[in-house]
Amino acid sequence: MAVAALLLAMLSGCASSLLPSPPVIGTKPQATPLPASLSRIDPLSWEAWLREVESYLSEVDSLLSSEMPK
Repeated sequence: MAVAALLLAMLSGCASSLLPSPPVIGTKPQATPLPASLSRIDPLSWEAWLREVESYLSEVDSLLSSEMPK
């Protein structure tokens, strides 16, 4: 009899109709850029390279603009 009562108590606990509360959804953190001093990037060292790339891209653009499309 005691076993039946214990089994009944376990089953009634498993069949409870309480719904779990929904999870709390927070907001996404916003990324902020690091200062150059923290990320150890020297912006001046890239200027010459960027000028060369811009020159190359403008040259490629002028060459491609003279081509006839197929």
